[in-house]
Amino acid sequence: MTSSFTGLGGKQGLSPGTLVSSPGREQNETRITLLRWREDEFSILGVDDPASPAQDGGDYTVRWMRIRGFSDLSVVNTVGGLFGIHPLQLEDAVNRHDRPKAELDEESVFVTLSSIFPGTGGPPVHGHLALFLKPGILISFEEGDTPLFDSVVERMKRGGSRLRRYGPDYLFYALMDAVVDGYFATLEDMADRIEKLEEDVVEGDGSGLLERIHSMRNEMLLFRRSVWPMRELVGNLTRTGDSAFSSVTLPYIRDLYDHAVQVVETSETLREMLSAMLDTYLSSTSNRMNEVMKVLTIIATIFMPLTFIAGIYGMNFEHMPELGKAWAYPAVLGSMVLIGFGMGFWFRKKGWL
Repeated sequence: MTSSFTGLGGKQGLSPGTLVSSPGREQNETRITLLRWREDEFSILGVDDPASPAQDGGDYTVRWMRIRGFSDLSVVNTVGGLFGIHPLQLEDAVNRHDRPKAELDEESVFVTLSSIFPGTGGPPVHGHLALFLKPGILISFEEGDTPLFDSVVERMKRGGSRLRRYGPDYLFYALMDAVVDGYFATLEDMADRIEKLEEDVVEGDGSGLLERIHSMRNEMLLFRRSVWPMRELVGNLTRTGDSAFSSVTLPYIRDLYDHAVQVVETSETLREMLSAMLDTYLSSTSNRMNEVMKVLTIIATIFMPLTFIAGIYGMNFEHMPELGKAWAYPAVLGSMVLIGFGMGFWFRKKGWL
């Protein structure tokens, strides 16, 4: 299993704000897309020159510039220079190991966070993205294609949508909300898998249960580490007042905070369920081992007097009076059988067997 900390190094000796690709991780091709709209118009443009969106003088209500893939970091640097994004913020935007956080000033909002959505029959898919909001435009830095944003784009295409009527701050909320919805979908998928795993643990069905529990715990720990800062992040956004978000958008940001708290609390519940499941598995394994040892101990106890009798008559002394009797052999065997059945009956009566 690849460690989630792989690639934390690789920047030794470089000045702060230097953009470096994450080591050991394949980078997606850098693509720029510009989405522009007002209430009666919507368009999507592929961009070859990063400077062209900055010079776009159209009277669009909102512009959304999507930068997907970090294989060409010079494009990221160019965009940062054109829109006045601080080099440290650009560094955080491309560094997938950066802790989710929010930075706010009088003119802009910058957040980094993890996008997580359910995998196909396996662990959830983790991605890294950053959002930069300033008047009239929102810029998203995405490690790769973010399927969570597809629903937002579809809503933009429909006339009458709030995304068409409100400003880029509402788009900022919509993208954040799509990410949090991905968290809920991931939690639902993980809850179903945990429930199935719990049934297997209780029934003792299936091999490799311990490995499956540990794998699930690792998934949950990674998920928790990614979403835990979201409560603080969104909480900071709710305290900005009208400086960053309009009075129309602020209630949605506060609602987003409630959802972030719910995600954190649900992830804690599932983590505790996994810990309890591991304890249950270890206890059931210990109990099964104890049952086996109890049966073996009872068998050994029953055979102890039988072995003692067989040992006495196996000494082959010349003057053993029973050896000369015709009934001695069946009598000894019969007594051994009676002793065995008698001890078994007594153990069952005591509830030991």
